[in-house]
Amino acid sequence: MSATDPQNSELAPTTLGPLRIEVAFPDNRTAIVDWTRQPQQRLLRSLGAELAASTAVGQGTGSPHTLSNRARSCREWARWLDTTEDVELRVCDLRPRHLDDFESYLRERHPEHSRTPYSRIADIVWVLRRLADKDSGLPADMLRRLSHTSVGPIGSYAPRDAYPPHVVEQLRSAARAEVDQAVRRLTLDGPALLAEGSDPRTAGWDSDANVLWEINRSRGTVTRQSLVPTIGDKVASAHSPGRLAPMLYPTSRDIFALLLLFCLESGMELEAVRELNHDCLKNPNRGYVHVEYLKRRRHGQEWNRIRVRDGSPRSPGGLLRLALRLTAQVREVTGSPALWQYRQAAGVLCTRLSPPVATSMATRFVAAHQLSDHGEPLVLNLSRLRKTYKAAVYKATGGRMSAFVQGHSPDVAAAHYADIPSLRDLHEQAVADALQDALTDAQAPTVLTPQEEAQLAQHPNDADELLGIPAEDLAQFLSGESDLWLSSCRSFFDSPFGAKGKPCPVSFFACLGCGNAVITRRKLPAILAFLNHIEAERARMPAADWAARFGKAHQQILQLILPKFSEVDVLNAKAIAESSEPLLFLPSNLLGGH
Repeated sequence: MSATDPQNSELAPTTLGPLRIEVAFPDNRTAIVDWTRQPQQRLLRSLGAELAASTAVGQGTGSPHTLSNRARSCREWARWLDTTEDVELRVCDLRPRHLDDFESYLRERHPEHSRTPYSRIADIVWVLRRLADKDSGLPADMLRRLSHTSVGPIGSYAPRDAYPPHVVEQLRSAARAEVDQAVRRLTLDGPALLAEGSDPRTAGWDSDANVLWEINRSRGTVTRQSLVPTIGDKVASAHSPGRLAPMLYPTSRDIFALLLLFCLESGMELEAVRELNHDCLKNPNRGYVHVEYLKRRRHGQEWNRIRVRDGSPRSPGGLLRLALRLTAQVREVTGSPALWQYRQAAGVLCTRLSPPVATSMATRFVAAHQLSDHGEPLVLNLSRLRKTYKAAVYKATGGRMSAFVQGHSPDVAAAHYADIPSLRDLHEQAVADALQDALTDAQAPTVLTPQEEAQLAQHPNDADELLGIPAEDLAQFLSGESDLWLSSCRSFFDSPFGAKGKPCPVSFFACLGCGNAVITRRKLPAILAFLNHIEAERARMPAADWAARFGKAHQQILQLILPKFSEVDVLNAKAIAESSEPLLFLPSNLLGGH
């Protein structure tokens, strides 16, 4: 029976009948789980019904690969239970020992460093927790047991680390060489050869161009075996479709190289990259583009977007445009919206680069290019690519989480992508710099983004927590009455640089190092005008004098203030700053304003 209805992916079966689950996922991929010959069928029927229900959109089992893993864990558990129990178990018969003893059994059978025991138990607990949410009759002690996943360690294996820079450079160089060859073959050599060909039934089969013409006419389905009865084995081998078809249709090797490069340049999750569609590029603008992707693990918010560089053939956006061009002919034949489509040697057109194929291609890729790590053959684990990208960003930004977090919470970013061996030296240096950073932050102004301004306008009571000013003073503050040249000021007559009740005595650009200062969007033109001024002064002053006078302000503008505002806000402010009219901002109470 079908576990999900493609027309209504929210529905799932309430009974299974025979223990065979046929799942049609919303993206037209299918999977089959067959438990008809497995033991403990009363228990498996309940587990299978819950697995089938979990294949609806947003319910947690979003791909055939995930379904297969969870089904395997449940099947192994049922087989083990059948060897230890004399009766068929129901859900209401389950006890904590049924999980804990099975985990002990798994740990005895697997190496100490293996993650498999934990993964199998985690799959089973995941299904049982769904049953528990539906009052399925689980005993009280079993419900308490489900509050934790495992009684043992996840696995005392080395944490998944980022690849070092010398390995990344090898991967990039090899993948770019593959992509360059694919582009030339599919956009120049192939079309040129096809233009020379004609119908081999009249022009003859002893020509590569004519056989390529037939491959194109048959939409890629011609194989050497299908030609042998017509033209004989000798001619079919000399002009083999297996050799000629890649002139028109990309191979799994081409697609793998493109996907590898995109993962290295974008940092997107591998499972999300594999499921990209042909219309994933959105809102191209000024060298950037949004990539729309499906992240099935993010229940309720599966569809996401990231902003990436665009235009250059080596940028993430440019790589996706190359993929669109190279797969255009395959997509036309299959009618599938999937991006990573290719032709197998047997004449089968594939719409996705499945995990097993990707793993196999990784091994072949390493062997073909003789990639190594410290003299040993490289083990290319595709799940390490995202950590590799994240580690590079983390290092480039000095470990600043605001730039590092993308696509997940700060807690996940810290635990899974920052806490890895290759970043240990950076963390140790961060500890050494912590006191200086704390002092710098204490002296830094508050940057109030347009979104935060809008939030304050709607919720004035947040002013004390966000800005340290009473709610009743917020309207005056947001109106600009407290503006100085480079910032707004919480209290011009209570400066940390002067006596209380006296006007602030320091230079205007000391605001950039003052805790009283608040930077808003309306101050950007003045800040950019000041930035132009101090850049001009750099050429007129000795480097040491310039650094002492302007260095800190220059750094704060570029690193603290401008990154908080959108590209549009900065561009508009720059245009104003470059106008011919000078900018002048003084407190209204010094100008006689009220």
